[in-house]
Amino acid sequence: MKHLILTLSICLGTAVCVTAQKSEYKLGQAETAFTAIDEILRAYRPATEIPLPREMALMSLDQLLHDTDNDNTEPFYSFINNRMLQLLTDLDRKVDKGLRIYKLYNDGFIVKSPKATIAIDLIPGGSAAKPFITDSIVYEIAGRCDALFISHEHADHANLNIAKSFAARGKRVIAPKGLWVGVDPLIQPMELENQEFDVEFEELDLTLHVLPGHQGDIYNNINVVEFHNEGTVAQTGDQWGNADDLMWIDRVHEKYDIDVLMPNCWIDQMRRVIRGFGPKLIITGHENELGEHSIDHREAYWMTIFKMDKMSDLNIPNVLMTWGESYDYRK
Repeated sequence: MKHLILTLSICLGTAVCVTAQKSEYKLGQAETAFTAIDEILRAYRPATEIPLPREMALMSLDQLLHDTDNDNTEPFYSFINNRMLQLLTDLDRKVDKGLRIYKLYNDGFIVKSPKATIAIDLIPGGSAAKPFITDSIVYEIAGRCDALFISHEHADHANLNIAKSFAARGKRVIAPKGLWVGVDPLIQPMELENQEFDVEFEELDLTLHVLPGHQGDIYNNINVVEFHNEGTVAQTGDQWGNADDLMWIDRVHEKYDIDVLMPNCWIDQMRRVIRGFGPKLIITGHENELGEHSIDHREAYWMTIFKMDKMSDLNIPNVLMTWGESYDYRK
């Protein structure tokens, strides 16, 4: 019996040691890979044509983010927060003409014109106890923006603490019907049901056109932001699975001159939506959402590349970005 206990102890000790070594090895590998990816992405900036080194860096990022062993690790947190710090510094860079579009975690975007900086679906990601983007960084980003637009109620698009931080600074938040009703006068959920409505921001020289989209039965604002004389962008939130919506989406281009369409990369009937909006440029969002998603629902950058290549006949350029990157657009 003593020999059996001793043998089991040796085996268990060896297994624990091997597991620890494997974990330490993978952490070191992830840290090295994240660092190299960041350096390549800095060298090869977002463009309508993806050079091979950038494409390989994005695909390598897919590999890291589809390995759940890297979730909630220091290499991952360092990578995403360093990229948000790059974004934070770049937000101070002046826009003389046109629009500068920043991509944040998940489906978040910031659009900056010469007169305004607006955020759409800005969230920290992760959990309340351990967000992906630290509170100090995400609130600094919010402080650089003039307004916040929310597509729908899901936590991967809407964060009440961030909305409150905008309101505390005297900045308006436009939210979908039923979200955060009565929280603050500056947090304004839409009141109309299944109707378009406009919100004027005269002080920012822009108009927000809210189109009544849905994710299934959930209200999902499609935010069309018209920066007067500079360009118009449209972010679709999680538009999905509503045949009635597709009927009016088919005609959006007849009413609005969309410069940049920012669809969720898994949007229902992507080709039809693109034709309906008729944009001059496409920038997708929602790739590599982590958290509760299993790896088969962490939409990879390579999948977006594949989808957009299949639609090359539409002759609409697209720019694939990852967290913290920006692209300058001029009409």
